[in-house]
Amino acid sequence: MSTKSKKRRLAYYITSHGFGHAIRSLKVVDQLLLRAPHLEIVIVSTIPQFLLDQNLSRSLPLRERQLDVGMVQQDSLRFDLSATLKALVSLRANQSTLVLEEINFLETSGIQAVICDIPFLPFAAASQASIPAIGISNFTWDWIYQAYIPGDPRWAPLVDWIRKSYGKCDLLLQLPMHGDCSACPNVQDVPLVARRSQKDRYETRKILQLDSEKKAYLVSFASLELEVTAQKRIEDISHALFLYKHPISFDFSNGICLDDFPLAYEDVVAAVDGVITKPGYGILADCIAHSTPIIYTDRGFFPEYDILVKQMSKELPTVYLSSEDFYGGKWKAAISELEEQPLRETTAPCNGAEVCSEIILRYLS
Repeated sequence: MSTKSKKRRLAYYITSHGFGHAIRSLKVVDQLLLRAPHLEIVIVSTIPQFLLDQNLSRSLPLRERQLDVGMVQQDSLRFDLSATLKALVSLRANQSTLVLEEINFLETSGIQAVICDIPFLPFAAASQASIPAIGISNFTWDWIYQAYIPGDPRWAPLVDWIRKSYGKCDLLLQLPMHGDCSACPNVQDVPLVARRSQKDRYETRKILQLDSEKKAYLVSFASLELEVTAQKRIEDISHALFLYKHPISFDFSNGICLDDFPLAYEDVVAAVDGVITKPGYGILADCIAHSTPIIYTDRGFFPEYDILVKQMSKELPTVYLSSEDFYGGKWKAAISELEEQPLRETTAPCNGAEVCSEIILRYLS
């Protein structure tokens, strides 16, 4: 697409729920910048700055606003349903002020389009400001929250409220491994958004100084604390090395911190023998893109979980590890089981960022 001299501006809203939404969104943003270098983009989110630094080819402004709740997390695996409900009630009580603030931001900033993954209030603000709004996701929050209504009817009016905001979405670009996104009236399927390594597997392993006789596993969590006894059990898995990034910190001798190595996260995913994680869109997309096996554990009752597990089992060698054994450091049996499975090459298209960016630019042209 040819670049016009007229300034084009969009606001890209990203939920702060986990890192997966942010990573795939920033992949789309980078494609937008590649295709339209003069495009001006404001990221609106409470995601940490380091995610922008690590996943964007150039610096962009980050406007800190939280316009959804996601799930209130106790840690990387467990969430607090009661606290989530309370936070949503509070958000609803403040919706008028929040939406008016967003309308003012959109109008005074000359924003020409809104992109969301997948906060719901920006759709209401964009509609009132007569600005097109596009969603990108594999689920909407009303679908997640409605699963909790049978256990607590207080969720019902909140789900209805959220669906009304999604009803103002002009177009939802629906990613694979999706739930029910029918709250958005116009849905278009797009391929998987995934990062691709720019380094050869052997080049990455050489940079990491990995012994060719050792297996290497990436421990992929936003945060994780393990008791000393659990770390000792992992240290006893002598044939394997375990890679991790800050803020995770391990004391066992076969652990390697990735922070000091000049490698992108996807480079490491492509180079390891397996990833140990919870099922999440971002890490699963990276693994599918590189045919990297997965050891996965529980993440509580979250409707997306079963969909992701079903798809990853179709695409990749996988082994389930109970949360009890995971926190106890009892990883050896799961690792042995994974190593006995034959490797498979995945065939799923992973050019979703390119497809999404092209569609978005059409809205701005």
